[in-house]
Amino acid sequence: GFKGGALREALKVMDPRTEYVVVFDADSMPFPDSIDRFLPYFYDRGGADGAPRRREEIAAVQSYQWHVLNKSESWLTEAVRAEYAGSYMVERPFQDAVGALKMVAGTAYMIRADILRQVGWGTSLTEDWELTLKLYARGYKVAYTPWAETPAECVATFSRLARQRMRWAEGHTHNVRKWFWPIMVSPYVSPIEKLEFAFDATYYLQAALFVLGSVSWLISDVVFRTHVPGWTAVLGWSLLFSNIFALPLMNLGGLILEEAPGRDLQGVLGALVLSFALVPFQGWAALKGLIRKEEGPWFRTPKTGRITDEVHHLRRLRMLRQWLLGPRETRLRPAMPPPSPPVHWSSGSRRRHAGWIVAGAMALAIALLVWGSTKAPISQAAGNPLYLHGSGVAPCAASTVDQTAGTRTTACSIQSQSGGVITTWAWTALPAQTITAGVWTFTMYWTGGTGNTLDTVTISAGVVSGSSCALFVPSVPNAGTTWTTTYGGSGANTTSPFSVSTSGSQAALSIPAGGSLCVQVALIHATGGKPSLLYDGLVGTADTHVTPPSVVVPESLLPFAGLALAIPLVTGRRRLKSLAKWVTR
Repeated sequence: GFKGGALREALKVMDPRTEYVVVFDADSMPFPDSIDRFLPYFYDRGGADGAPRRREEIAAVQSYQWHVLNKSESWLTEAVRAEYAGSYMVERPFQDAVGALKMVAGTAYMIRADILRQVGWGTSLTEDWELTLKLYARGYKVAYTPWAETPAECVATFSRLARQRMRWAEGHTHNVRKWFWPIMVSPYVSPIEKLEFAFDATYYLQAALFVLGSVSWLISDVVFRTHVPGWTAVLGWSLLFSNIFALPLMNLGGLILEEAPGRDLQGVLGALVLSFALVPFQGWAALKGLIRKEEGPWFRTPKTGRITDEVHHLRRLRMLRQWLLGPRETRLRPAMPPPSPPVHWSSGSRRRHAGWIVAGAMALAIALLVWGSTKAPISQAAGNPLYLHGSGVAPCAASTVDQTAGTRTTACSIQSQSGGVITTWAWTALPAQTITAGVWTFTMYWTGGTGNTLDTVTISAGVVSGSSCALFVPSVPNAGTTWTTTYGGSGANTTSPFSVSTSGSQAALSIPAGGSLCVQVALIHATGGKPSLLYDGLVGTADTHVTPPSVVVPESLLPFAGLALAIPLVTGRRRLKSLAKWVTR
């Protein structure tokens, strides 16, 4: 029965008079006043004359698993310590503030004995997550407080940590599959709790998808120099780095909130490395939990028993309150639990409303951005590939080039001439952009031609600042390179379609705002019957096109990022001095 089975046996011999049960792991060292700090969260002042009254909906109270006993043992323990700070000081307080589903985390929690006798302990690999889902399915809630923090020991080796996280990932995902519909259709679970549960459903699988997406973007941009259509380089790189640094920033925020010593900040970098190193292990274990009928075996996580750091109660966020709100702010939290149970921020409607206001403001801002994007004028950029178009009936007059493939059933055509024929297409009114350095390719379709046909095709491209390409000077191909080939029975290409690329990489090509990209094709007939170049036809039959390297469109709002440098100026000199003093501590 693993850990859950052992706890089930303990439940059988528990004193029948027991009202509350506190669970600590063997490697935890709770403070002497831990029970006094847990107990008030089961009550509020809703009774007569403000007397304490039990909050019947609260089944358990989870506190901060404060992994600090051996945090200085190695870089790994420092990283684990930083990970927990981000989760327990940022993520979980936010969940409690908005009323989202909160998990019983296996240790450092108190639960009502009468409810525990009803639901019992299961034998899952993650008996704590299983217990959480049982409670919520029956209409009970879990409260969270960081103020009953419990010092605990960090896993000291990577192999043990990987095995522990694999057990968590498999058990978590297995229970999600088992309890998904009971939670999602339960009338006792609120919409925000269901939303949180839906997010948690793929909690461990998300890491693998995140790494896969990030690596794919990195390869496409650095190796293949290709961007997702409609995405600029700045936007793509911004998304990549925001994903990479999201967890480190949360961990850093957690350390700041608990006013950790400055030396603990070095664990943030280790946590970043650790988050990537654990991805394949967690992803594989989560996949097993999703598809297997039964969970795998349970492995105990050995600890070294070494204590490297002295611990005291959290310092009640004194520095952070003074830095953000100044010396006149009201007391946010008592330094010690008062004799009678207080009204807690975790259940107060004002705090919960504040959380909803913050979340609502963010959602509103995103909605306004989406609405604004629908009203913005459409600006086009030279993408891949660019199709040649004509106007009028076939054989047509050459006109434009853009990203839209032709739809003509009877394609436009240009017949080769002995003296040569030069045709130019233009894409006008482009936003400022840069076509990166690289190889250009021209793909073409032909028809006609008899006998010993030989025709020379020469392609060039360039930029003008206005809308007319009549007098443009080709800049592609660059000096020393060519962009030409031959077609026909005596040519280098005897069948249609075929492609020709520049003989070497071309320099970057900058297009000014309002400028035009010009593409020019010269056909010279030598021998045999005269063939014709087809374009503006259906894809696969006559969609002649040019493929430039990838395009970079500058972000018009990027310069405003410099305003972020002015933020410290409005925080006040005293706040900056407080922060500097804390960092150098």
